[in-house]
Formats: sequence, structure tokens, C-alpha cells
Amino acid sequence: MSRFTGLRARARGNVTVVGWTALGVAAVAVAVAPAAGAARGRDRKAVPVPSSIVAQARGARIAIYRSPNAKRPVRWLPNPTRDGAPLVFLVRARRVGWDKVLLPIRPNESTGWVRDRAVSLAVDPFRVEVSLGAHRVTVWNGKHKIVDTPAGVGRSVVPTPRGTYFITELLKQPNPYSAYGPYAFGLSAFSNVYFSFGGGPGAIGLHGTNEPGALGTDVSHGCIRIRNEVITRLAGLLPLGTPVQITT
Repeated sequence: MSRFTGLRARARGNVTVVGWTALGVAAVAVAVAPAAGAARGRDRKAVPVPSSIVAQARGARIAIYRSPNAKRPVRWLPNPTRDGAPLVFLVRARRVGWDKVLLPIRPNESTGWVRDRAVSLAVDPFRVEVSLGAHRVTVWNGKHKIVDTPAGVGRSVVPTPRGTYFITELLKQPNPYSAYGPYAFGLSAFSNVYFSFGGGPGAIGLHGTNEPGALGTDVSHGCIRIRNEVITRLAGLLPLGTPVQITT
């Protein structure tokens, strides 16, 4: 976990840009459970979406609402981000004119609603699974497992937070032999211990390492470390917005 350096951000590679009609059809074929609020009876008109729908902000900032019925936004988020990356979200549910999205803010797994016209949407076939107990990172392209690699994760006193997150940025490191390796993905997850780290807000990252012998152990301040050759491969594959599921 760090304030990464050396920006290289990519939002649209390996994704298919679609509209409401295409997403509506996809939701019937590949639907997932609606967000927790919908499960309790709220957001009843929301349409569950495929597990990997990415929303990219269109303008210089985007309004976040508590619900589609809210008269005023609860907050605004800038686009691009503080590191210059395009602002993206992982879509959890849809209703006409609105998208319910995971937000890249504290507390972890926060959600909000954005107006459909304020974002462009794309289908992302990739997903990342992190098993803390097994110390493994698995990457899927649809039904196909394309990566299964050992990982270093957070120590017990600074654990990697469990939950559903997404990739917010891709940063090329100025020194590929540093502690972060050649590339670092920033995630929408934040440390529950550090609220500031290395000049940044305590965001969790998925990155390379200069200590490959420590992979397979609890070794980090919360970030997820993998082999440099693997992070280099993923840097050329995974779009911003790709979901990252971190489990025990």
C-alpha cells in the first residue's frame, strides 16, 4: 500500500462499449445478485447487471447521489483522478436513467448512484480473485482462468481488507526493480489501519515486488504482491474498472 508513482492509465483496452439496450439483454443472460439495498427491498426497479460493467465518467466531475430519488448529489468526484487516471466505477445495478456504482472512496465498498448520461459504459470480461489464506491471485477472462500465481498479502497487524473492489488506475513505476516492481494497479480498497501512507491516502495496490522469495506469505502493509513478470502481463490485459474480489 502506497502512493504510487509513474502514471500510466488505461480505461478502454479489452472492453466492449455498449448502451442501455445491450446491457439490458446481457443482464438477462448473465445476471448477478443485486446490491444489498435491493435485496432488502429498496431500489426495486434496479436491473441487476453482469458482474463486469464499467462506467467511465464523461465530464470534468461527476455527481454522486444517495438514490435516484435524491434531489441533490451527496458529493462530487473529479475526473480525472488526483493521479491523472480516468475516473471509473464498477456498476452494481441499473435502472432507467441511473447506474448504481461502487465508489473509490472510504469506507470500503461504498456505493452511490450516477446519472446514466454522465458516464459511458463498457463490458469487461476480466475479473481478479485474491485468496488471502491461500496466498493466491487468480485472473479470469470470462470462464477461462488465465493467471494463477502466488501472492504476498498484508500482515495480521495491517491486513489486506476483504471485499469487492475494482481497479482504479495503472501506474508504471520509474524503477522496475523497486519494491513495487514495474507496475502497480491502484484499487478502490483502502487500508483499515493506515489512513495515510507514503504521501497517499492508504489505498491498496496490486503490484510487483523486489522480494519474490516472500510471495506466499503475509508480508506487506496491506497491498497484494505478485511476480514482476505476472504484473507486467496483467498491465497489458486488465482495463480500469476490472473487479477484484478479496476473500479470506
